[in-house]
Amino acid sequence: MNEIFKVIQSDSFLKNLIELETYIKDNYQKLRELTSEENKIKVGVERLIRFYFYTHFEVINIYPSPISSDMAIELKDVILNIDAKTINMITNRGDDNSIHFQKNQITFDNVPFFKQYVEGYLFGGATFPSRMDSFYRDKPVLTFFITVNYEDIPKDETFKLTHYSLCCVPHKEIVDKEYGNKILENLKSWGYIGKKESETLGDQYKPLNKNNFSNNWIGFSTGGGTRINAWLDPSLPHPYNDIEGYCVRKIMDNKYKIVSYGVSSRISKSTITDRKDSNGNLWKGVKKVKIT
Repeated sequence: MNEIFKVIQSDSFLKNLIELETYIKDNYQKLRELTSEENKIKVGVERLIRFYFYTHFEVINIYPSPISSDMAIELKDVILNIDAKTINMITNRGDDNSIHFQKNQITFDNVPFFKQYVEGYLFGGATFPSRMDSFYRDKPVLTFFITVNYEDIPKDETFKLTHYSLCCVPHKEIVDKEYGNKILENLKSWGYIGKKESETLGDQYKPLNKNNFSNNWIGFSTGGGTRINAWLDPSLPHPYNDIEGYCVRKIMDNKYKIVSYGVSSRISKSTITDRKDSNGNLWKGVKKVKIT
């Protein structure tokens, strides 16, 4: 963590970030006219991070697995995954309170969300199983997020960097030992079994039109409230081996679709800020640099 932070806290890294900011300011109208990407700094930040990590660390090899972050490299004692994030603080300020990711960016499994019994039938909950290996060549696979925050106001054609941060995502063994596999804040989005997948699993799992509603389904609230937002089918066990219980359908794209895995999730930065190493020494899992 400290070695990575030294790199992105360096005067040269900050200087290059400011150069990105200056270029966008000087070419704001041109970039709006010639690119369809609203996020004008995303590509530049990704290039900058790759440049600094390949030149400042003794990289042994690339990490060959495609189930990884944007940049994944092998170092002497670790497999280092780095994801670059950019947040417009004008439109998405709340996103800066957490880190957002998909299943191929983490090594741990969280306990399912909303797992419960519905009139005696088990809903296995919304699961978010990791896809990334936890070790490779006996080296831990670690993920870090570098987030660059900015303010972009198109109507005024103004652009300004505000701050950036480094977050260390806990490894599978740490999440199990210190967090009891309860580290995710929530699911950012649900996943569903679609028509194409149901052709392999069986016709009984296909999305259904609203006029195919069954009176045998049991309506309930996934969050435990009074408003029904899901229906459990007591006659249909879930087809996935790692999801317990029965199929639950929710309305998506105006159809009743069976819930599968979560698509994306998030961890609150406050959850992973104060950490302890194996000797009990305190360290920060989130560090921030203000840009003045």
